[in-house]
Amino acid sequence: VGIIDSFTGRVLDGRRWSDGLHQSIEAKEGIDVSEQSKVIAKVTYQALFRQFTRLSGMTGTASADAAELEQTYGLRVTPVPTALPVARRDYPDVTFKT
Repeated sequence: VGIIDSFTGRVLDGRRWSDGLHQSIEAKEGIDVSEQSKVIAKVTYQALFRQFTRLSGMTGTASADAAELEQTYGLRVTPVPTALPVARRDYPDVTFKT
């Protein structure tokens, strides 16, 4: 039994449903029922990231929330200028009668 990603339509190799759902679907489909997998440990993203001495990331919206990131997580936001001039052209809004 393969789980299909709803966004990409691809099979998620190695992924299984929990709480016996995967085994019940295997039984319903008439194939050999595999053993139920056990969760050994769980970790949140925050706890995982705090194990590293340095963090980095890239986003176009962090500058707007720089104060919150500093206050909540103790993370500094450093804006990096673009290598090339901005090529976007802002045109006036257009409305269409439908």
